[in-house]
Order: sequence, then C-alpha cells, then structure tokens
Amino acid sequence: MISRTKRSAIPRIVFPRDFLWGSATAATQVDGGDDASDWFNYCKKPGRIKDNSSCISACDHWNHYEEDFRIMQKMKLNAYRLGADWSRFQKTPGKFDTKALDHFRGMLDSLRRKKIRPLLTLNHFTLPQWWAARGGWTRESNLEDFYKYIDFIVEGTGDLVDEYITINEPNVYCLLSYMMGIWPPGESGFGGYLDGMRAQRNMVIAHCHTYDRIREIHARKKFKSPRISIAQHIRIMDPLNSGSLLDVDRANAADFRFNRLFTDAVHEGKLIRPLGNGETIHDGNAWDFFGINYYSRNMISFNLFTPHLLFIKESTNEDGPVNQLGWEIYPEGLTRAVMSAYDRYRLPVRITENGIATSDDLHRSAYIEDHLRALHRAMELGVPVEGYYHWSFMDNFEWAEGYTAPFGLVDVNFNNQKRKPRDSMLLYSRIAKTGTL
Repeated sequence: MISRTKRSAIPRIVFPRDFLWGSATAATQVDGGDDASDWFNYCKKPGRIKDNSSCISACDHWNHYEEDFRIMQKMKLNAYRLGADWSRFQKTPGKFDTKALDHFRGMLDSLRRKKIRPLLTLNHFTLPQWWAARGGWTRESNLEDFYKYIDFIVEGTGDLVDEYITINEPNVYCLLSYMMGIWPPGESGFGGYLDGMRAQRNMVIAHCHTYDRIREIHARKKFKSPRISIAQHIRIMDPLNSGSLLDVDRANAADFRFNRLFTDAVHEGKLIRPLGNGETIHDGNAWDFFGINYYSRNMISFNLFTPHLLFIKESTNEDGPVNQLGWEIYPEGLTRAVMSAYDRYRLPVRITENGIATSDDLHRSAYIEDHLRALHRAMELGVPVEGYYHWSFMDNFEWAEGYTAPFGLVDVNFNNQKRKPRDSMLLYSRIAKTGTL
C-alpha cells in the first residue's frame, strides 16, 4: 500500500458523473432470521464455523434496513447490491411466503425513494435446506424448482428493480463446497470434484435460462428492460516460480478453471469442456455487463499430492502485505483483472465486490484508495467501468469465518446491533460525493 506521505503527491483523478458508488452485502451474511437454509443447518455442526457462531442473527438487516439505508443515503452512496435468499421465501417445497415478499418490496421501495439503485443478487451461495437435501445444484432435474423461485421474485419485485446478478461466484461455491469441503454440503476428494463440475455445469444452464426468463417477465409485465449478469470472483493466478514449466502450466490451468471456465460458457452460450461437449444452451451470450469480485492474487505451483485439485497448490506471495485472512493485498491485480476481462468479452464492467478484512481501519482507507486508483488506470486505458460496490457495507457473518473477519465500512456491535460508520466510510463518502480521489 502507498504511504500517507507519498499519497499526497499523487495527482487527483476524476470518475464519470454517472459512476455508481455503491456497497454490497449478501442476504445470509446480514439479514438474520432465516432458519430454513442449508447454511443455518451447517452452522449447527460443531467445528464448522471458526467462532462457533450462527448466521441466524447476523446484522438483523431484515429489520434494521431503514437505519442502514439512511446511512447509505447520508454517505452519498447511489447504489446498493443486496441479495434475496431463496430459503427466506420458500421454506418448504411448493409454498412461497407472500409476507416475506411484501417485506422485501418495502426494502426495495425504500432504496428507490432514497435514490439508491438496487442491484439484486438472486443466489448468493445459500440454498433452501430441502433443495440442498435433494442434491441442490448437482442435479439438472432440480433446476425447475429454481426457476419457480426466479418467477416468484422477479414477478413480485421487477417494478422496483431492473438490474440483477443471477448467481454469485459459482467458481468459489463449487471449490469450497465440493472440492475443499469447508462449506455445505462439505464434500471433498475426487467425488467432490465430480459433484463440483456437475454443480457448475448446472449453474451455467440455470444462468442462461434465468437470463431469458427475467427478460420475458419484464417484457410481459411491462417493467423496465433489465440488465443481467453474474458476479465472478477473479483472482490473479501467477506461477510461484516463473521459471518452472510445471508452475506456469498449473497457473494457466488455475486461471482457466477458476477465472474463465464459467464466464467463457456464459459468453459463448455453450457447455464448453469440461462442463460438456460444446452443447449450445443459449443463442449467443447471456449477460449485459461483467460483474467482477476482486480481492487478491494467488501464487500457483505444481503439487503431486493434490490430484483432486488438478495438482494445483495455492500460496500467498510472502513479500506482499496481507489482510486478516492472509490474502495478499495486490491493487495492481484489479487493473489486470479488469483489462483481461474487457479484452476477452468486450462488455462493460462493474466491480461488484472489493474490500479488505481488517481490524485496522487505516488499512481499509488505504485499500479503497489504492484499488480505486488501480480501477481508474483500467478506465484510462479504455475499459468502460460503470461502478464500484465496496464489500461490505457493514461487518457481517463471513461464512466459515463467522464474525471474525471485519470487512465493513460500518462497524456493527453484534450484541446490541448498534451501527457506527468508520472513518473509511467517511473517506468513501467524500469520494462518492465529489467523484474525485
């Protein structure tokens, strides 16, 4: 990170007037109160969550949303990426909760009244427990249930929202849930690898079908024409030893499997290998912009003892600064990720997540400034970037890390649900208000 003394000498940069300055959350991580999800069930298993906590309380955003939205409004944010958890709206098969939908409509309406543009994520890792028990994403026959949920949410809220993320980080979900076994359903080994590939294949099919379904609903109901994408976690994959052919080969494999497999399939509208044999599942590409979640870089080496991970070993650059989770802080990687995505797909880009887990808020402020400068470099080189959504709006339930990884612009006391904007939020607010850094 750039020191404060050197930072003052850096020329001021200016973002476009219509740039989206937002923050992001996921429903399970902030809403609280959902006892019908696979993650609620997973939290009850000893040793699964680092601090033995549960997602059942989280930030109680479901009930505190007015307070939270007022903070966003006061801080001059004009966009918010929020999620809807399927399990919240369909606790059991065949029955949807209209009261929950009415409540959610109240949240979206509140955002609109405050001139905060909602970007709605339809699936952010979490599944209804009943659907997960049927095999979840690993069975193509299950997808019809997912489409019914899409119909329910989009028909019920499409007058209030016209921008969607269908699926968040399918690459991360398949890796951590099926290959590393640290998220539900907790599979690993070769069997987990095969299930992970099945899940990712069916998620591509589901996204492409959902893309058309959302468009059809908006047209039929005379809602505004929607813009739709996925949010893909992009990591820079560099070889640990650039002189090793094996390390270079595995770094290229990691880049393709993690960063590009899903997005190439969505862009081509085909089940490319290893997801299929090139079967066409969509007439042309099925997205309107590229949502990039960027945090860090991995150093990749060949490892004979990880066949279920394609002989790939991930490590962290020992010479670089890291966040509280041990992820390298590598702002240049954001420029590289955005440039690479635009060169490959020629779509407008949004940074749908970017942030740091740290208890030192000075580091968060420096992280924001450094990554926004890196993003602006890509814009100067011709990439159409529409907006930046900081992860996260507030401290939250960080999946298997529990409440031990503070990512928030807003500090949350989880004992009494008191909110307090951090200095990094005040910094981000000044940037959003002026459009300059």
